[in-house]
Amino acid sequence: MDAFLELSAELTGFSADELRSTGLVEQYRALADGAPENEIIQLWYTGVWRGVIPSERAYAEGLAWKAVGVAAPGTRAAGFGSWEQRPRRSAR
Repeated sequence: MDAFLELSAELTGFSADELRSTGLVEQYRALADGAPENEIIQLWYTGVWRGVIPSERAYAEGLAWKAVGVAAPGTRAAGFGSWEQRPRRSAR
């Protein structure tokens, strides 16, 4: 495992596989090279880098959404009648 991915897993509490599944490791590695830990955490959880959303995928794959077990608003249609169903529980 590379150093950035290992650090990111330690800082976020998500496994390296979970972080890889976002498809953002390479993009985030390039953005966060040499950044302080708090900025790396913010990037992973919010998908925002220094006030800018680097890609649509970054917003949709923000760990904050995964931590609460929901999709990012506007990224996935819930479907008719979905308001009657309780949100699914996160594996966390």
